[in-house]
Amino acid sequence: MLLLGEKCMTVDSHSTAGMGEVLLSVALVTRNRPESLERTLQSLREQRVQPFEVVVSDDSDPEYVDEVQRIAEAYDCRYVEGPKEGLYPNRNRAAQACRGSHVRTMDDDHEFPEGHVEACMEAIRSDPNAVWVIGEKNYSTGLDTDAIARPGEIHPRGHTVIPEDDQHSKAIADGSAIFPKKVFSEEGGYREKPWAGYLYLELGSRLKSRGLRIREVKDTHVLHKDDNKGGVGGNNSVRNVDSIEKRSLYYTIVMDSFVYHPSISSIMDCLGRIAIDTVKHPKRLSDVRQVIAEAWNDAKST
Repeated sequence: MLLLGEKCMTVDSHSTAGMGEVLLSVALVTRNRPESLERTLQSLREQRVQPFEVVVSDDSDPEYVDEVQRIAEAYDCRYVEGPKEGLYPNRNRAAQACRGSHVRTMDDDHEFPEGHVEACMEAIRSDPNAVWVIGEKNYSTGLDTDAIARPGEIHPRGHTVIPEDDQHSKAIADGSAIFPKKVFSEEGGYREKPWAGYLYLELGSRLKSRGLRIREVKDTHVLHKDDNKGGVGGNNSVRNVDSIEKRSLYYTIVMDSFVYHPSISSIMDCLGRIAIDTVKHPKRLSDVRQVIAEAWNDAKST
């Protein structure tokens, strides 16, 4: 086991066809939660196998910055200032700062079972060109149970579903996924919009449409100890959300149904979901107009 002050390296380097050395970077995003961040980093540093590097991208308000930076550096992490533009710009900032061959997203309210990093490395070695996603235990599943909330994929009707094939899906675990670095250098990473919510599901749909294989790691999980104890699983409903979050949902299902994986059934499901919402809440017509404009512009550049 590596001690806190030692340089963090993978246990070994590994060469695979078409790839050089496999180096796993952690891209950890945080905002205004130094105590939770420290629990996450302590759990990570207790792993027998350590990642190549840990980058902490900090979107905190000024009164938290010094403490967050102190904690990051105490746990031998590279601290970078976040863009202060929301979750997904911060995820991109963290990933783009990474120097490894693969990027493991991470949140500041996660903890890890024994052997977690080893399982991540084994997955990468088995298929270094794939995107790997990881399930979680949370307050909904029960942190001390065997139940694991599996990563879900977007359905055109506006909710997530467990993929039929968890080794070839469009599912993304927002803070628990492993990407080849090219996802951020060539594919643009997460969409950066003024609303966040469900844009991680858009990324999964987009990557599958580009031919990247998305697979689930079955040998480990994360413990999602969110402060509000409202953890949600991979099969959660995303219908009862506010107007700003609805924009990210509408955008995701429009891009999925009309651009990435179009079919008559998906288009009808998507339009039906939006129509039901706007009949019940006519003021959401403005959200729909904004989403259509955003999706149109992005589709032209896709």
